[in-house]
Amino acid sequence: MLNARTRFWRFARHEDVDYIPDWGDWVGPAERWQAEGCPIPTRIPDDHMLRWFSDYFGFEGIFSAFWGEHRVPVNTGVYPGYPHVVYEDTDTYTVYRTGNGSVVKQFKNEGGLLHSTQWLDYPIKTRADWDEFRSSQLNPDDPGRYPPEAEWQALKRKWQVRDHLLSIDGGSFYGIMRDWMGVEGISYTLFEDPQLIHDMVAYLADFYIKVLHRALHEVDIDFAMFWEDMAYKAGPLVSPAMFRKFFLPGYQQVTEVLREHGVTLSWVDCDGNIDALIPLWLEGGVRGFYPLEVASDMDINALQRIYGREILTWGNVDKRALIAGPEAIDIELERLRPAVEYGGFIPLVDHGVPDDVPYAHYLYYLEQRRRLCGQPT
Repeated sequence: MLNARTRFWRFARHEDVDYIPDWGDWVGPAERWQAEGCPIPTRIPDDHMLRWFSDYFGFEGIFSAFWGEHRVPVNTGVYPGYPHVVYEDTDTYTVYRTGNGSVVKQFKNEGGLLHSTQWLDYPIKTRADWDEFRSSQLNPDDPGRYPPEAEWQALKRKWQVRDHLLSIDGGSFYGIMRDWMGVEGISYTLFEDPQLIHDMVAYLADFYIKVLHRALHEVDIDFAMFWEDMAYKAGPLVSPAMFRKFFLPGYQQVTEVLREHGVTLSWVDCDGNIDALIPLWLEGGVRGFYPLEVASDMDINALQRIYGREILTWGNVDKRALIAGPEAIDIELERLRPAVEYGGFIPLVDHGVPDDVPYAHYLYYLEQRRRLCGQPT
């Protein structure tokens, strides 16, 4: 039997494998599933829950940008971050300042890891805000971006003999800037102060390269994960022309350095309909795409007809089928059979498993998905 790492790379090259890599979904309905019989420990922190699910279901890993297993723990975001400040706390929601300086309203009692959030305020509104933010939060040389030295050395020794995949965060451009400015803020700035956007992208590209320098020199990394979330149901939040003008250069700069250090595969995690952006990401050195949301009209069969083996993908299992039940799950997985047989595609739930998915439905889906992919059941 192949190990997880060898299996993936044979799969990525469209070579014969014993089965398609058995990656994990982003599972969320912890409280509901616990009540329905899933043996989740009573006291387990949210940030350990995905690891518990991965171990319990026997997944080879749960991969996404900025979280998941297995990944190099390098902080490519804000550091040291803003102090957590609670402005309002009620039975139904909490208003607080996040580590990146945004003020959000997060709703409670939703029964899982996924919580509805409303963004209220952002740290960057002007060039002066950006200058202060960059100076206080985006120092690439801060030693706190890596684990303590003893822990880092221990991780490197463990990774040298690993049989699993290892990812690293490649960064984000539009997505992270949107978090710092808001959709309206970045949209207006693209027109009213385009040079500020150019300056931010240029700084971020250099910043990511500097932060990743040590890891790229000391660790054998399998792939990089970028994150954007720059699209919605009808398409991207910026035009392809604006992506090319403002964001493509940053991708090209970072992925070139990644390739120079042996990281030949880069993925992007972007919700919504990304059809118009895929050619640009390919030009920017990114050839992997997730989650391919079905509700946003993403269709892996259509993508394979257009791009063939130029792309690698995972996701595209309609989460709504898991809510509906076994018959809908069977129909959905049968829709994906041609893409699975073509290769280069790992069927996974298209983003988080929502709280209205019963535990029994997920178990049925997982069993049938594993049968489709030839995975151990």
